[in-house]
Amino acid sequence: MDMTTADPLVGTTLDQRYRVEARVASGGMATVYVAHDLRLDRRLACKVMHPSLAEDPTFVRRFINEAHSVAKLSHPNVVGVFDQGTDQGHVYLCMEYVPGRTLRDMLHARGRLAPRDALDIIAPVLAALGAAHQAGMIHRDVKPENVLLTESGLVKVADFGLARAVESQQGMTKTGTLMGTAAYLAPEQIERGTSDARTDVYAAGIMLYEMLTGRQPHTGDTPISIAYQHVNEDVPRPSRMVPGIPPEVDTLVTRATERDPRYRPANAGQYLALVLEARNSLPAAAGAGPVPGAAAPAPVNANDTLVVEAGGLADLRDPDDLDDDLPPERRGPLGRLDRRHYPALLVSAVLALVLIVLGWWFFIGRYEPVPDVVGMGEEEAANVLRDAGLRMEVADSQVYSDDVEPGLIAEVDPGVDDRVLPNDTVTVSLSKGPQTVEMPDVVGQSASDARAALEEEGFTEITEEQTTSHEEPAGTVLSTDPEPGAEADREGEIVLTVAQGFDLPDVVGQDQEQARSTLEDLGLQVSLTEQSSDDVPAGQVISQDPQGGSTASAGDDVTLTVSTGPEMVAIPDVTGWKVQDAEKELRELGFEVTVTEILGGDRVVRYSPEGEAEKGTEIELWVSPFGPGGDEGEGGGNGNNGNGNGNGRGGDD
Repeated sequence: MDMTTADPLVGTTLDQRYRVEARVASGGMATVYVAHDLRLDRRLACKVMHPSLAEDPTFVRRFINEAHSVAKLSHPNVVGVFDQGTDQGHVYLCMEYVPGRTLRDMLHARGRLAPRDALDIIAPVLAALGAAHQAGMIHRDVKPENVLLTESGLVKVADFGLARAVESQQGMTKTGTLMGTAAYLAPEQIERGTSDARTDVYAAGIMLYEMLTGRQPHTGDTPISIAYQHVNEDVPRPSRMVPGIPPEVDTLVTRATERDPRYRPANAGQYLALVLEARNSLPAAAGAGPVPGAAAPAPVNANDTLVVEAGGLADLRDPDDLDDDLPPERRGPLGRLDRRHYPALLVSAVLALVLIVLGWWFFIGRYEPVPDVVGMGEEEAANVLRDAGLRMEVADSQVYSDDVEPGLIAEVDPGVDDRVLPNDTVTVSLSKGPQTVEMPDVVGQSASDARAALEEEGFTEITEEQTTSHEEPAGTVLSTDPEPGAEADREGEIVLTVAQGFDLPDVVGQDQEQARSTLEDLGLQVSLTEQSSDDVPAGQVISQDPQGGSTASAGDDVTLTVSTGPEMVAIPDVTGWKVQDAEKELRELGFEVTVTEILGGDRVVRYSPEGEAEKGTEIELWVSPFGPGGDEGEGGGNGNNGNGNGNGRGGDD
């Protein structure tokens, strides 16, 4: 069936650059098209995500990040990634176009391969995986469908990193993912959902078994039954299925497919070393020579010598002997051709040369390579591109870069050394620094200052969690996650733990020392003022500011008003006063007065108590007809303390 029929993308152009020519394959995640790059005039493969995945922003973001990582992976056995973009809702990835067939196609056609042929294919696969592992990447979906065999005899591994994006989007337990990978899943992927370089090694071991035997080691009616076998059953030696497979090749399979990952090679590089060692030890009879359409044999040793067997190259004969094959009428003494043909041959040669030059100019010569402006500032890059006859446009969004300082150019599109026409526009993207940076120390700052500092560093997802603190004022950052100095993803979440206020206790009526201790234990600053009170005993708290129940935080000031007891009033010296004047004065000052007469009379000769007393204290006055000191006629107020009125005139008035 023609896959291009009724496909709305065929014939359209993505981002005004990639013209979709034909649909070639479709899978659970994307559809693959052959496309033509109108800018660089080249054919490439364009993988377009299914709409259901393209609508998920989390998946799209992870897919873009993985595509960027894969694009940095440069290796002859890895399918190169050229570009990634989004146009009219279509999320796409432009990759190297690899004409040929997949390893799955070869196995369908051949059934199984000889040991040497199988090792010649698995070696470059492991070389590609090893380069990825060294760069910190894991493939996660190693299988024959992702191994491409080019027409020129190279082996290339495709879909690096894309399995991780799909895995994150739909989870390892969903049937769709499990169905596509169950035959190559390592036990730890099935049991715990974890994967590392050793899971790729496991899948490569399963694939080697399949090449040697023509079938997978674990089969079943459902993905679950296959997964169960991976977890509970060892992969058998290939020689049990195909007698005659050398023991060292058997060992390659069983080592890579150990159910416990601790006993496998740690990464594809280590496994490749074992494969090359085993291949070196194989006798010539162990293989049938290179597989047609497959990769050339991987180099076994730097000191190997290329041996060309007799008859392997074209016969080389003296040029004069070639003339013997020409008819007599076309032979001549100079080059064995009649000189009459020389003018026509010369014209043809000139025309051919002109066509070659014109073709070179049209397809190659008129194009200019994009200068390397990565790491330059905008002004410097604009000058360099202008001198090269190109225009510069700065992209709206900046990109992360581990190598280029913020504000400088991190990426160019088209890429450096890509060939473009004069006056074409080169889009440059400025660096915003690395995505992973050291977490700044904002502990002790206010939440607003901490947020501003983090946003200035490029963090965008900042959340706050409140917690009561009696050591730091409300609004102070107590801790951060990640911790200061740890690695922090500027696209990840930053959590600030912030101190919040608490209810101020009510200490009115408490003893002042008890009240002070209660408040200071909460981190509050306490100050005291004194005030007399007829109702509150001395030493107890009359009032507090702020009042109990209001919100406070560590370091706040609280003022306590403490009672000094009832007010003390000075008792005037009323000796010698007329009793009625003394009694009036004392009552006006708040005292109670009692009068004791001695032989009658109206002059105060003595009073008690003296000095100071609380209001309401009873003052007793002793009166006598005699003046102070017992001398009659010497009475009269003396104005002590300003209260004497001088009414006594001595004698009996």
